[in-house]
Amino acid sequence: MVRFQLHRFVRTCVLATISIVALVLSFALLPSVEAKQTCLRIALPESASGPLGPDVYRAVMRDAGLCVDPMPMPNARAFMAMRHHQVDGVFAMLEEFESSVGTPVIRGNILVCNPDGILVVKKGGARSVAELTSEDIGVWLGASWSEKLLGTYDHVVRVPGGPAMMREMLVKGRLDGMLLNAFSLGVQGGVPDGFVQIPVTKLAVYSWLRAEYASEIEKFDVGTARYLEKILAVYGQAS
Repeated sequence: MVRFQLHRFVRTCVLATISIVALVLSFALLPSVEAKQTCLRIALPESASGPLGPDVYRAVMRDAGLCVDPMPMPNARAFMAMRHHQVDGVFAMLEEFESSVGTPVIRGNILVCNPDGILVVKKGGARSVAELTSEDIGVWLGASWSEKLLGTYDHVVRVPGGPAMMREMLVKGRLDGMLLNAFSLGVQGGVPDGFVQIPVTKLAVYSWLRAEYASEIEKFDVGTARYLEKILAVYGQAS
């Protein structure tokens, strides 16, 4: 009787030990499975909202097989975030981004947009960048193409709030003009009364990833193309 009870006790202990080990292993394996699913932090323009917001971008990338964590932020912040490894990619940066960001990156193969660079000034005023004299010209903080185009021009106002803030400042008389891309100008409702737009350059804009994620570029391109379809659908309906 004692031997039977001892055998039963030993068997119970063994089964309990096996169950505990199995439970511990199951929990130990969970993080390793989750770790395989890396979500890339992608900087989106702060104007991306509503039907073009972070959730939409996340969804199209997920459909393309890529997990992303969209992070809306100003252009200048996106540039610095990429430099300091706070994001893993950006949705839209000029072609010169690779040579200026200071960290290895890889360009997507999808042209996000190819807008004109536009100088907006008062009617009857300057007709080119070269004709500017003392006008206060607003530029989007972090938009390096604007800085290069204006060169050593002294009356540059760097605006952190981007096109929306620049247009507001223009209407209120706090700026005499502004330099921005044609797409952003259109999104903000076009040229205010009393002003004209002058194309001054052509821009090529692409999406970018850190070089260590080069293996994901094909999926990234697919997601970028689908997001652009969403953009065209929204602004096509608006027009």
